[in-house]
Amino acid sequence: MGLSASRAGSGRDCSAQADIAGRAERGAPVAPPLLASAPSSSPKAETLPPPPPAPDGLQALQSDAPVRSHSKGSVRGGSGISALKVKAMAVRLRHNAQRGHQYSNMGGYAPFDPALAAAQEEPRSDTAGLMDILAHPLSLLLLAFPLGIASHVCDWGPLPTFWLNMIALVPLAKILGDGTEELASAIKNDTISGLLNATLGNAVEMILSVQTLRKGLLSVVKATLLGSILSNILLVLGTSFFLGGLVGSSKASSHRHFIHIEGYRPVRFTMEKEQLFNSKNALVDMAMQLLACMTCALPTVFVSAGGGSEDQEQKVLTVSRIGAVIIMCSYIAYIGFQLVTHKRMLAGDEGEGSDDEDDEEAGGLSAGAAIGLMSVTTVLIAICSELLVEAIDHVVKHCGIPERFIGIVLLPFAGNACEHASAVRFAMQDRLGLSIGIAVGSSTQIALFVVPFAVVTGWAVGQEMDLVFGAMNTAVMILAVLVVLVLVIDGRSNWLKGFMLCMAYVFCGVLYWYMPPPLH
Repeated sequence: MGLSASRAGSGRDCSAQADIAGRAERGAPVAPPLLASAPSSSPKAETLPPPPPAPDGLQALQSDAPVRSHSKGSVRGGSGISALKVKAMAVRLRHNAQRGHQYSNMGGYAPFDPALAAAQEEPRSDTAGLMDILAHPLSLLLLAFPLGIASHVCDWGPLPTFWLNMIALVPLAKILGDGTEELASAIKNDTISGLLNATLGNAVEMILSVQTLRKGLLSVVKATLLGSILSNILLVLGTSFFLGGLVGSSKASSHRHFIHIEGYRPVRFTMEKEQLFNSKNALVDMAMQLLACMTCALPTVFVSAGGGSEDQEQKVLTVSRIGAVIIMCSYIAYIGFQLVTHKRMLAGDEGEGSDDEDDEEAGGLSAGAAIGLMSVTTVLIAICSELLVEAIDHVVKHCGIPERFIGIVLLPFAGNACEHASAVRFAMQDRLGLSIGIAVGSSTQIALFVVPFAVVTGWAVGQEMDLVFGAMNTAVMILAVLVVLVLVIDGRSNWLKGFMLCMAYVFCGVLYWYMPPPLH
């Protein structure tokens, strides 16, 4: 960031000098340059109070209206970034925050060092890129992986095996996500990168679904998928809204937030804060989730209306498999809409033009190394999930933890903990568009891709996986989507909206803890 600031500062100085020279040639009066250290006695030099808040309608127009860059002819902040790349951008920013730039502690007006700049522009080795990925505090939890295997082999008991493998899933899921982004960055193609992140962005849920289907635990599969959707749109989005609306900002207003306090001074926590975001992407995602809710609700109603005969169950299974194919077709259309036909319209408002381009150029792994890392991590996740699923029955019977609670709360949290933390941190930095892209975008991928993927996979392995999630689960999912839709439709957020979403998730957790089996 220091390097970018110094280059921007030097660019501004050159522009100012060129403007003075032009005025002199035209014979226009040239004002003498002001010295930064010279005190000013003019009353105009006094610090002006922040402008009064604009009317609601004007603020909405300011937050949603695209600003064209005359130098590049692109939307400011969007830079041609598709909605499916928002999640990828979040991972890149998380990497940069972890690696740290050599200029980060030099200040915004640090002198430009050509030697250090050339050193940073040199291509990084795969070893250095791998060390950057592993140099994260969560990597310490990788110790739980060999301990989980030892617990299974040495027969320490199902309970230690269950918890050790669940803990090991947290860093493995983070590494798999990092490898996916490194591969997308190495390919340097927006469309292919978007497809990779759309397909492999929820690889942990897909692996868990396959392993659980092989064991015949269909109720756990449905609970895990439902839990992933609820945790993203209620817990993660709610926490992002809540903390983003309370943490103070460096200034009173920007195109991402507005603090309704006259004479605001930067503080750690503040009130009267409202964050702004582009609601177009969120509304498209929520509309697609409503479609997914409909495809789960209609088979459930179909079962309730037709009785429980074997012929009726076979019809439900057939309807579910056809519905899964239809949802997958809708997901393909959704990807084409965001990556091809309406890429510019849905351009995110969280990109920082040159910063994003620099991030893409600073990829740490080559394509081959990224594929190797993803392959090894996928095998390790498959082993972890296999041992984890084997221990679920014992944990349910002897530890008093309900099966549906494991599927809806524990498994989704283990697979997405690092991603969830990133979304919350971006909201605290007033980058709410990234938080929404992570939370809402991930839940949309699960609803439109992972759920039908589980049905088709069950069809392939001989398991009768259907779209009948049950009346309670379907009602919870539809109501959750409707609540989030109402809260994001205006493109604004505050701490109260976040608090409501968090309380809704807590209530769902309590509900599923006490809800007696069966799940549906």
